[in-house]
Amino acid sequence: STGTSADSMVVNSHSLSTSRRSVFERQDLERYANGDGKLIPKGGVTPLLRTMEKIANIHDVTVAQVALNYIICKGAIPIPGARTAAQYVDNMGALGWRLTEQEIFELENEADDLGFSFDGAGFKRSNAKFVGYGMERWSLE
Repeated sequence: STGTSADSMVVNSHSLSTSRRSVFERQDLERYANGDGKLIPKGGVTPLLRTMEKIANIHDVTVAQVALNYIICKGAIPIPGARTAAQYVDNMGALGWRLTEQEIFELENEADDLGFSFDGAGFKRSNAKFVGYGMERWSLE
């Protein structure tokens, strides 16, 4: 079981505060998680997390496994990081099952209803990189 949303918010805040991420990346992630009341409404991604928790409980998996399985269901190959054996085992739990079409629809609707998009955290926000001879720019469009 993934626990209640309030429990998850405490765990998420704790895991963000003890992670190896940069200060800037942690601040961005906390802003998305909780909202800043400006660009990101108060509550942040909580509505999407609640939907993910509901689906995780149905399948008896974790929210992270739901996220990875969503990527698989969309035809992409996720490349999750794992610093520990427990994280590796959790990542592997995304295999061997699939979200239903209805669950994918619910996740996408909830994400669309958030009213903001995720632009990355910390330094990952750039649309350019230095490649030795100058800046290379890209777009997802």
